[in-house]
Amino acid sequence: MVQHGGYQMKHWEIEDSREGNIRITWNESATFNLQSKPWALTLKGLTHGDWTDYHCFTCFGIKTEKEAYAHALDVLKEGICI
Repeated sequence: MVQHGGYQMKHWEIEDSREGNIRITWNESATFNLQSKPWALTLKGLTHGDWTDYHCFTCFGIKTEKEAYAHALDVLKEGICI
């Protein structure tokens, strides 16, 4: 579980060949967020920054974690967000 906007959300982290690490968060209802860790230049050099939303979407009627994960992967595959 991760905190997002004051709410607990389920999440999955995946590796994308184009974007690197992507985190999918789902509020166990209808709201999804896709997040990435953009590169940041720090005093220690180039590193990944904090998780940042880059796409949010809504899908009603999802009842299980398995359905939520599958739907989010479909959105990524369709290339809507990356």
